[in-house]
Amino acid sequence: MTVTNRRYHRAHLSSSVHFQQTTGTSSHTLATVSSSSSSSNGNNVTNCPDSNGEDEGSAMFTPFPKHVPYPSVEQSSELMNELFIFCFTILASATQFLHLYRSVWWLPNSYNRQAVNFYLIDWDLAIFIDIMASRRLLYCCILKFIDANCPEAYVEVSKKAAKYSFLAFVAISFVACGTQIYQKASYIHLFVLSYPLVLYLMIFGLNLEQFLRTIVDTEPNCINGMPLHSCSSNPGSIRTEIDALKTDFNSRCKQVIFTSLLNAYYAGFVPCVLASKHLYYNNFWTTQHMACVFVGGLTMCVTYCFPMRYCDVFHRAALHLGQWHRVNNRSNSAPAYTWSKTNIYPHGTYVRHLGEVYRSVGYCTSAIPANSSHYRFYAIFSNHVIIYMSLFLIQMMLIVLQLAIFALTPEWQNVLSVGFLLLTNFFTLFRIARDYFVARRIYASESLFLGLKLQ
Repeated sequence: MTVTNRRYHRAHLSSSVHFQQTTGTSSHTLATVSSSSSSSNGNNVTNCPDSNGEDEGSAMFTPFPKHVPYPSVEQSSELMNELFIFCFTILASATQFLHLYRSVWWLPNSYNRQAVNFYLIDWDLAIFIDIMASRRLLYCCILKFIDANCPEAYVEVSKKAAKYSFLAFVAISFVACGTQIYQKASYIHLFVLSYPLVLYLMIFGLNLEQFLRTIVDTEPNCINGMPLHSCSSNPGSIRTEIDALKTDFNSRCKQVIFTSLLNAYYAGFVPCVLASKHLYYNNFWTTQHMACVFVGGLTMCVTYCFPMRYCDVFHRAALHLGQWHRVNNRSNSAPAYTWSKTNIYPHGTYVRHLGEVYRSVGYCTSAIPANSSHYRFYAIFSNHVIIYMSLFLIQMMLIVLQLAIFALTPEWQNVLSVGFLLLTNFFTLFRIARDYFVARRIYASESLFLGLKLQ
């Protein structure tokens, strides 16, 4: 049996050829490659116990995965998402002020005819929260205006000028509000207000773009916040793409956590901490409101930063990366080849790396054995629908809990706050459920489309 040393591109392979040549003859093909290579002059597959990946090895018969075409699902624009997050934060802050400063205007002997004690609210604090919550929406509107009206030759210069001018405006506004608050309180209030900004510098450093935008192109292979996938036959290029995707994913994770914490901090925590010490309010309601704002804002930011089309790019890259499982007691007689960084290995291949034996469990595997980051990447994104299923369950549990609270509360301000959170969470649930059910339907038959059911 003669095996030619060549790479097969997915454009020249049908799914039936994939199935017949991979599932039935993967180990037999490798054995033939070994015998043919050992008898030839130029291609020798070494079987030394350890390898650092420098050996070229022989090119193996490795089919490349064919990707399931993803439909064009309409996604909200950056402006609409920023507007939605802004409205959510502002209304959450307003309802928290309602918990703190509601009045008993319905009582017969009440001297107050208004539902809220507006004279007790620190309006400088309210303006500070409004500026913090609206910074990304305003900056997004400025960028959209520049893109629509500025000549193309001056777009980049105009955006840089607008960014620094807007940052100066935000800084001056923060200083002006902080000065007014300091005159009425103490330096502790300033520390409470500025603590998230210090935390931002610790997480993102001096990268000001992350402060003004939720999604930033961190890698050159990103276009409008969406990374690109290239179906490469070079294992080094595949691993480089994985590293770039991991960098972008970690940046978005930090942004999601920071944004949800920041919104919950200024909308739920700061109004309570900076309230007058003589003010009485219900700790249970203010605390549960802050917790629900954090969880609801977290799921909202996840659906914004990680849409299913974005996850589909990671899924395609994971199919090219593959995964190695360490074999402790290998009972069959299939040979274990020395792992080489220049080879892409088919499903079921046994390799030896750093004294350990590993088995390929991916459709095709270009990952580095014993590399924990490659292992986690494939484990998460090879079946990324589970991520959205978990998110769907979390959102459902949050809504059920809020419905129970809504049914049991007798006070009007609590009904308003819980009702507002329910409306926003229902909208987020719709987006999560739409992406989850569409993705589950698409990837249900992926193993048949690939021609190989992964074990």
